Amino acid sequence: MGLKNIKITAEQKAYYESHCMDLGAESNIYQNSPNTIIKIWKDEVISNAQKENKRQKLLKMYERKLKHMPTIISTYSLDDVCIGYEMSYDEDDMPMLIAPLDKSGKLKVLKEMKEILQYFADEGVIYPDIKNDNILINHRTGIAIFCDMDNSKVDNLPIDVYPTYAERFTERYGQEDSSLHSYMLNLYTLTALNNIWQDEAILGINQDDYKNMVTEKGKVILKQMKKITPTYTGEYLIDYIK
Repeated sequence: MGLKNIKITAEQKAYYESHCMDLGAESNIYQNSPNTIIKIWKDEVISNAQKENKRQKLLKMYERKLKHMPTIISTYSLDDVCIGYEMSYDEDDMPMLIAPLDKSGKLKVLKEMKEILQYFADEGVIYPDIKNDNILINHRTGIAIFCDMDNSKVDNLPIDVYPTYAERFTERYGQEDSSLHSYMLNLYTLTALNNIWQDEAILGINQDDYKNMVTEKGKVILKQMKKITPTYTGEYLIDYIK
């Protein structure tokens, strides 16, 4: 059985948008039950061509039963255009920066994230938007969940909206592959362990603020992150934290 599509009216779409629980950069989130949410893409940000691209990616991830992400339940369409989708929701999921984790707990999750990203790459998925808002930790199970998967690259279907630092990496590195995973997770590792935001982590890298928290090999990776080139090795900083 394929992925179900639910056709809605303009009035229903307007209701979802006016009763959203969260406002994202490219979408609005509406909670339609205790365990499910609907994500509606913003017309002023996501074109119809990008919506169709997202629909095709959702279908591929649904068919592959991709793990470590919210379960895709159905797509939503208006006038034969896919406008969003319904997915599973757990109120116990929260961003790592506010999750009750000490350093050892964060290191455990970060190493798990590395394995998940390697699994995504094996499934033909390159996930660009590794940041605090998109990586949720379930405070009951400790399991990491990756959100906004519709903005990934899936096979030859491209990323729709580039996150700032993922775009800079791709421009300098020259292609989209699993090295993007390592760069973005390395950046996220610094934000998570130091309780800071991405901009602060970039500034700290440029100022050599983190050389005492990593091994000698880690220092090499930090140096590579300063000036991305096509020879970037794609190694993970989490393996070299003191």
